Amino acid sequence: MTIRHLKTFAEVCAAGGITRAAERLCVAQPSVSQTIAELENFYGVQLFERAGRKLILSSDGERLLPAAIEAVKAFSEFEDEAKSARKKPILRAGASMTVGKIIMPALVGAWKQKIEGLECYVRVANTAEIERGIAGGALDFGIVEGRISGSVEAKKFGGDRLAAVCSPSFCAPESTDAEGISRLPLLLREKGSASRDLLDGELAKFALVAKPVTEANTNDALIAAAIAGQGIAVLPCDLVEEYISRGQLREVRLCGVELDRVWFVVWRKGKKFTPAHRLALDICLSRDY
Repeated sequence: MTIRHLKTFAEVCAAGGITRAAERLCVAQPSVSQTIAELENFYGVQLFERAGRKLILSSDGERLLPAAIEAVKAFSEFEDEAKSARKKPILRAGASMTVGKIIMPALVGAWKQKIEGLECYVRVANTAEIERGIAGGALDFGIVEGRISGSVEAKKFGGDRLAAVCSPSFCAPESTDAEGISRLPLLLREKGSASRDLLDGELAKFALVAKPVTEANTNDALIAAAIAGQGIAVLPCDLVEEYISRGQLREVRLCGVELDRVWFVVWRKGKKFTPAHRLALDICLSRDY
C-alpha cells in the first residue's frame, strides 16, 4: 500500500463517487476502482456499499476515513517541508567559547552570503557540549579547541595559546612555574571546557591540582574578575590582548607549562552532508571569510 491508495480513498469520499474522483485525480475511472479494490483486499475490509449507482461509506469506511485524511495531510506537509528544505537549507553549527567570539561572526556572514537562502543556527558552548551535540545529531559540525574524543571526525583548523593574566595591581610575580601558578588564587573556566582541561592536564604532569577561587562558564566573567583583582585568570590570548594593551591586565609568564592549543573542525563519523553543509564546511576549512 502507498500514499496513492489513501489519497484515492479520501478523494472518492470527498467527491462523492468514483467518476468525479477520477476527474479530480486526472486518471481513468477503472484505475480509481482498482485502487479502492486493492485497498480493501489488502486490509480485508469493505470501505463502500453500493446503493444503485451511488457509493455509501461502510462502517469500516467511516472509521478509517479520518485516519486516511490525517495520513494524506501529514504526507503533504512532509512534501512541503522537504521541498522547502531543498530551497532553504538549514545549518546547525557549534563553536567553543573562544571560536564563537573570534571566528563565528565572520564565518556566519560568509555562509549566508555564499549559500542562497541559508538559515543558520549556532550553538556556543564548551568543547564537551559541542561534541555531545554533534554525536547526538543536534549539530551538523562544529569548531572547537583543545582535546577531542575519538567519537568524531576532525580536521585541524588553527590554534592559539592560553595566557595567565591578572590586574596590574594584583600581587603576583612576573613569571612562575607550574607549582607557583597552582598556589595562586585562580580564576578558571568550568571542567569540560578546553582551556580548563588543558591547564589541568599540564598541572597533572607535575602531580599538581588547580584549586580555583572562581569558576565560570563564560570568559567575560573571568576577565571581569581578573580586572577587579580577584586572582589570576587563564584564558586565550586573543581574548585578553586588548585588555593587556589598555593596561587593564598584565600577563604572568609561565615557565615549563605548555598551553598551546589546536583548533579542530569536527563532525560525526559517517555524517552525510547535504550540498549546503558541504559548501559551508569547505568555506570553513578554506578560511574563505
